[in-house]
Amino acid sequence: MKFTEKAKIEIIFGDGHFDRQIIKNAIEKNKDKYCQISLFIPESGRKGKGRTINTGIDGVLKFIKEDVTRFSLGYIIFVDKEHCSSDCENDVNKLANKYGISISATEKIAEDLDIYKLTCSIGNKKFFMYFIFLGFYCCIEDFILIKICKSNISKFTGEGCCKKYKEIFKSVQKEMKESCTEKTYDELFKAIARVLEEFTTIKM
Repeated sequence: MKFTEKAKIEIIFGDGHFDRQIIKNAIEKNKDKYCQISLFIPESGRKGKGRTINTGIDGVLKFIKEDVTRFSLGYIIFVDKEHCSSDCENDVNKLANKYGISISATEKIAEDLDIYKLTCSIGNKKFFMYFIFLGFYCCIEDFILIKICKSNISKFTGEGCCKKYKEIFKSVQKEMKESCTEKTYDELFKAIARVLEEFTTIKM
């Protein structure tokens, strides 16, 4: 796996440091499962220096509008469900229109995962966006707690729900937290692999 300024795929995060680190680790741990491709994470290199991405769908799309005419043709985007209303797909379409991004097709590419492929354009520039929405209800912390740790916890949705799950996650015993986080990498990579196979051949 290469992180290079010549990359044709950018990985973009609509949330904070914890999400970025989990996903980076998931890709690194499973890099033997796919052919070498050129990826770039804006926060990690010179290309991204001085360019910030605000949180949420709005922040991501604002960044892409400014970025796509200069650099990449494909975007893999991770956003917590906290930033969606009850309809993530509709939220993306409305905010894309705000930034002059035309969406000609939207496809949910996995029945059991919230992954959407969007065929887009700005003027005559065509590109793809793949949105991966994280969490069962809210964010990556509730995904880890419910899917990996098998915790019996309450359902929180809407604005501020991630803060509640972060507090619960912090209270988990250190050894269990580390074990659950490690197991998350392979589980999360199932979603990442589904998108990467659109770009290259997966070695499974």
